[in-house]
Amino acid sequence: MRTLSLLMVLFGLTACGPLAQNQPLVNAFQGLASAGADIWEQDRDPRETLTRERIDAAANDLLLFAPVNEEVASVFARVAVNADRVTWVSDEGDSLTLRDGIVIATRGLGNDLMGADVAQVYPAIVRGSGRAQRVHDYLGGEDQIIRSIFQCEMATLRNEVIEIFQRQYRTRVVRETCTGDTGGFTNLYWIDAAGAIWQSRQWVSGRVGLVDIQKL
Repeated sequence: MRTLSLLMVLFGLTACGPLAQNQPLVNAFQGLASAGADIWEQDRDPRETLTRERIDAAANDLLLFAPVNEEVASVFARVAVNADRVTWVSDEGDSLTLRDGIVIATRGLGNDLMGADVAQVYPAIVRGSGRAQRVHDYLGGEDQIIRSIFQCEMATLRNEVIEIFQRQYRTRVVRETCTGDTGGFTNLYWIDAAGAIWQSRQWVSGRVGLVDIQKL
């Protein structure tokens, strides 16, 4: 595992909102040394090697991250919690920040989402219907912030029992369809009765595209 490079990334890591405001990291290093370390060292796709026993033995919570347009997957470990924002980091130093399970920032993926205002999105997902506005910030060619605004509509598609490494969850599948001046995208969420998003397919940026995320 690239422990040194990961720690260097974490010391400088910030999760940025739509105005690129820094958010303090809390408990960034708690249990980091053993959080998924044995899983990170595997050369094979983690979807082939992960087991429930290994997931439960990890010091920190884990999630599985897989870009839809690539044949790879990565394990991310939780390294910081700031209110409803949770930051996750891979052994490569890539980071992902979620708010209530919704992607609000990425680092290291290329064409990163620098920050997002999704305050209206999660309540609409919980309802399973209605409209919400998203605001996404990206870096332009001259390191200036480029803002994209999307209008989104939610629809509940079905009830579905999903299994994530030997654990089953009763969920509703909610679709989020978004359109804006720069294009559109469709996200999917598998959310349980308590409001936890266990699985999702979310759009990050034009280059990264859609990514599959599972809470392990």
